[in-house]
Amino acid sequence: MLDLKDIESCQNLLNKIPGVINTKVVANEEGKPTEIHVLADLSRGPKQIVRDVQSALLASYNLSVDHKIISVAQIEDNNIGVRESRLAIESIQIYSKSGKIEACILLKKDEQLYEGIAVGGNSSKARMRVISEAVLRAIHRYLKQDFIFILSDVIRVNLTDQEVIVVSITHLTDKGEEYLSGSAFIKNDEDEAVVKATLNALNRRLTVYSTQ
Repeated sequence: MLDLKDIESCQNLLNKIPGVINTKVVANEEGKPTEIHVLADLSRGPKQIVRDVQSALLASYNLSVDHKIISVAQIEDNNIGVRESRLAIESIQIYSKSGKIEACILLKKDEQLYEGIAVGGNSSKARMRVISEAVLRAIHRYLKQDFIFILSDVIRVNLTDQEVIVVSITHLTDKGEEYLSGSAFIKNDEDEAVVKATLNALNRRLTVYSTQ
């Protein structure tokens, strides 16, 4: 059980867990923790943080706590290197023949390459969808999971006299569907802008998946 001094010491301990910004431990009159609130950045997955909290309390205070009393709220902390976990574009290859288009996208992280290939019709609208689908397949290969991200739409819009690619993606989670969007200005190459817009929609979610 914990007294007030122990609670302060406990919070200081939990604040040292990687990814944790601050914690608050609430205990009942008997000194038993009833709520543990954790504020964390996006560098690690919430499940991993919860496990670390449980392990730290057990090792330091011989306290076994139920994961249900631990809540994790995550925010983006500009002081951490979130972008370090992001995938980079290695190459974009587009092949067209007989009304069809094939997109081969290579993404790179830590010297590892992840390939995504998609095929479809070679209209202007279909071309953008095929490229975005290829990006999603490369990402699923990176995550070693399928059907997490589903492409909803890819469009080209004008914004302040500049053309922008906007991508809409459905994220399938245990809690239901989440809708994501990303965008990128068309600078020199529309195909590259489609890839960047797709990654822009997903990069924050990939940070969480890659640390679980």
